[in-house]
Amino acid sequence: MKLLFAAFFGALLALAGTAGVQAQVSTAGKPFEVMIFVEVAPTATAEAAAAFRQYRDATRKEPGIVMAEVYQEQNVPSRFVTHDVWKDEASYDAHAKSTAVATLFAKVKPIEFGPPDVHTHVAWYSAPEGKAPGNGAVLIVSHMDVTPNFIQKLYDAMKPLSEGTAKEPGVIRYEILQQAPDHNNHFRLYEVWDNEKDWQAHNLAAHTRKFREDLAPMLGTPYDQRKYNVMN
Repeated sequence: MKLLFAAFFGALLALAGTAGVQAQVSTAGKPFEVMIFVEVAPTATAEAAAAFRQYRDATRKEPGIVMAEVYQEQNVPSRFVTHDVWKDEASYDAHAKSTAVATLFAKVKPIEFGPPDVHTHVAWYSAPEGKAPGNGAVLIVSHMDVTPNFIQKLYDAMKPLSEGTAKEPGVIRYEILQQAPDHNNHFRLYEVWDNEKDWQAHNLAAHTRKFREDLAPMLGTPYDQRKYNVMN
């Protein structure tokens, strides 16, 4: 009897250990979106900005690049985010070994608060793009992650959010990016709005508020929403 109980208990532990384990997200044939987060000493902001501009300009000349931008956090301009879109994962893999990356990392190393935080993604959802952003545009990058057992529930919650957001006035670009090929319980929301008023209206919209309510009990870490400026 003790042996049977031990075997049964062991099976339960094995099941618990695999609960929530998800297959890797396929990246085959999909655009590959990469963000690198770097925070430097505030006194070195201008030095870092120059290094990021050099990186962006060099990256825009590489084969397979679709978009290369750099953002600065509005309230903490010593925090930078690169946002590269590559035609596929192979293009990014070649770029990751490039002089542009090595030079950027070497230049920020003496002034960074921590090593560059690199996140690779594929788009889980992309709204049809609107007009080109103007001077009053608002750019948001948010991070959310859930415990792996909630991934399907998160998919279900994100569907009405994405469908409702795509119909809102003022949305220029809206993407839900899923980290890939691993950590597929981590997501980034990339948003560009025509102006502050439209962005605030989005956050108060019924589908957005319902999503936040559904998301709260699933979160692995606090929802992190930040506002950025595109670096010229």
